[in-house]
Amino acid sequence: MKLSEFLRDLDLSDDDQQGSSKLQVILKILKKINSSLVLEEVLELVLKHAIKLTMCERGFIVLKTEMGELENVLSLNSEGQRLSVDLFNISRSVVNDVFKIGQSRFIESALNTPAKASESITNLELQTIMCAPLQTEGETIGVIYVDSRTLNKIDSKEITETFEVLASQAGIAINNALMHGRQYKANEELKRAYSELEIAKRETEKLDQLKNHFLSQMSHEIRTPFNIIQSSLFLLKSMISTSENPEVKEVFGMLEDGSNRMIRTVDRIMEMAKIRSGYYEIFKEKIQLSEEILQDVVSKFESVAKVKGIYLLFQKATEIDSIECDRFMVYQIFQEIIDNAIKFTEKGAVRVKQFCDAKGKLCVSIQDTGIGIDPVYLDNLFQNFSQEDYGLTRKYEGNGLALALVKKYAELNNITIFVESEKYRGSTFTITFNKKQ
Repeated sequence: MKLSEFLRDLDLSDDDQQGSSKLQVILKILKKINSSLVLEEVLELVLKHAIKLTMCERGFIVLKTEMGELENVLSLNSEGQRLSVDLFNISRSVVNDVFKIGQSRFIESALNTPAKASESITNLELQTIMCAPLQTEGETIGVIYVDSRTLNKIDSKEITETFEVLASQAGIAINNALMHGRQYKANEELKRAYSELEIAKRETEKLDQLKNHFLSQMSHEIRTPFNIIQSSLFLLKSMISTSENPEVKEVFGMLEDGSNRMIRTVDRIMEMAKIRSGYYEIFKEKIQLSEEILQDVVSKFESVAKVKGIYLLFQKATEIDSIECDRFMVYQIFQEIIDNAIKFTEKGAVRVKQFCDAKGKLCVSIQDTGIGIDPVYLDNLFQNFSQEDYGLTRKYEGNGLALALVKKYAELNNITIFVESEKYRGSTFTITFNKKQ
């Protein structure tokens, strides 16, 4: 089957077929898979199109469970019928490699080329395997896999490229369906909770729960269009070469930065609103501060610091590393403070040091050589929507919510943040975990 034949199966008009392209195939498929937010329907639409596009005999979608394990959630044959086949009856080595590395694998003429045939491929008598990761927002949530015992050679490079792009967009669609399912489940649980409320407290409790539900709904309704915008940008960028046109590259950069900035702003507003509503859940657990948080955050910002021409240094001056806090909140605290330190430092260095103070409490200092903070403004540093530099002509972007959230996260985890700063000579943020480790 050529790509043009697959386009005819998608019910494109004659004019569309004459101008057939990889982009048209993907857009047509995306229109179908985005027509539903029911997970089972989305999975089936994605897999049916993947099998038909690649001319393979079987297809599988494997997703990561909440426990981090891989689970085969859907198996279909070329007729679209469900198969009672578990993960062990497909090439586990290919699936595990693609999921772990996050890169596609295409294997053709496997049995004809001994070097390509692993033990699992030989046992299953497979000639062709195509497997691609399902990813969303930089996270691999599973893989899409098709195989064949009779197909020796993939006829068109365009088909493999289209399969790969389909997988990248399917990850977004599947993740949206998963989020919708979780939200639906949460709404059902919320309804059941309403019926259990005492009559005397019903109106008050109902109001608080509705506020929380409204925030979740608004977050979903605002983020979904931006996810669509970002996936459309990815599609356009993959179809248009920006290497020879700096203006086009700059426009893509502006669009991506703008949408990411808007999502960050929405996330911060929603986080603050949930905390203030009193219905914010805290999940405290034992964490190795350096190994599980600090090293990851520092590594994340190394390239940003390098582009600015400044040093980002990390020093561990104590063997004590264990804390008991909410992992997400602690990660956000260090991410926001280090991000600010780099943003407001034009030259010199940002130094992150883990140590114990005189009382044996675990501490982390983040010292920069940036623009510093006016002593008069220090008292307002952690207030909502507060910024030292304000107005339409301000040099640095921001909404004044990042450090306000940092303060709230710290309070919820019994963490103290102390700031020392001198204008034009830099700042030092010292984070202290008050429960002796």
